[in-house]
Amino acid sequence: MTPPVSVAGWVEIDESAITHNVRTIRAELGENVEFCAVVKADAYGHGIDIVVPLLVAEGITIIGVASNDDAAVVRRAGFTGRMMRVRPGGRDEIGEGIRFGMEEWIGGAEHARVVSALAEARGVRIRVHLSLNSTQLGRDGIELGETAGRDAAAGVLADPHLEVIGLCSHFPCEDVADVVEGASRFDEETCTVLARSGADASIMRHCATTFAALTVPASRFDLVRIGAGLYGDTDAVGGALRPAMRVVSRIAAINVYRRGSTVGYERWHRLDHDSRLAVIPLGYADGFHRSLSGTGEVLVRGRRAPIVDRIAMNSFLVDVTRIDAAAPGDEVVLFGRQGDEAITSADVEGAHGHIAADLYVAWGRLLPRRAVAAAG
Repeated sequence: MTPPVSVAGWVEIDESAITHNVRTIRAELGENVEFCAVVKADAYGHGIDIVVPLLVAEGITIIGVASNDDAAVVRRAGFTGRMMRVRPGGRDEIGEGIRFGMEEWIGGAEHARVVSALAEARGVRIRVHLSLNSTQLGRDGIELGETAGRDAAAGVLADPHLEVIGLCSHFPCEDVADVVEGASRFDEETCTVLARSGADASIMRHCATTFAALTVPASRFDLVRIGAGLYGDTDAVGGALRPAMRVVSRIAAINVYRRGSTVGYERWHRLDHDSRLAVIPLGYADGFHRSLSGTGEVLVRGRRAPIVDRIAMNSFLVDVTRIDAAAPGDEVVLFGRQGDEAITSADVEGAHGHIAADLYVAWGRLLPRRAVAAAG
């Protein structure tokens, strides 16, 4: 691939990595578990237009989204299978979601009444997944520890305007013991709900996303919702998955500053040695959060170079003193692999203090993006 010449930075999406990840995860799950591929937030910044055709080619039949905008792009990309919203939707967006064949996520008894009233007004029966608070996430879902909750769940299952096709939950922690406990509670509570209501045995049960699905087989039930794993942002399969994103820029300029000089807004950093500092023409307007100031690294000529100043709106500085050959125009990798080195999700999380997706979802949506056969 010829790199772009007229932009400050860009994102490369390795299509072969996504295909590899789908096949690897499917082999790990086996044949008895449905694979819902989650492409919310424009496929975690990787691009629905890039990712969905790869999923179609691999025979994926269920896709998870959050917004109607993403749903529209999924359909335009050629997907004709089932589509599930993976959060509770508002009344108006649920109404709009009908045209996409959206299966809605019911986030509680009151939410169920809103969806039911909409379905009745439209003269349709909306397919839904009823969320239960079995894993104690406490974000949405009916709490079944009280009689009122059990009655509410039975009421949703009996609602003539809602076709309950799934019972669902979501784990709060990437911790094996927590997942085991939550999955056991989900199993017990869903069995109780289904037996009490006399509901159709074909109702699916699902609570596992990538970490749970790939580390605790008992959490898989009938369907798993795989998001981060599609894009290689997990080590849950012992490093078998491949990161699909590279974020790339070029050195714009290099200057030499004496020891004791200050760099960055508010004289944020004082140099403790004579330094060659390279200007990278990206900043917080491009999703490079100020939390990376003084903590993050980039790759230049296959070597790590630290970010030394306070990240500005459109630029930041890295120290290339020990990279003698570094020159304006050199490729800079801010996320992903260059030669034998890589800036990984773990690196970003250590520097940023939060999950890497908090940043790379933004990078993929703010910077020009292109598919490549193999990044690096």
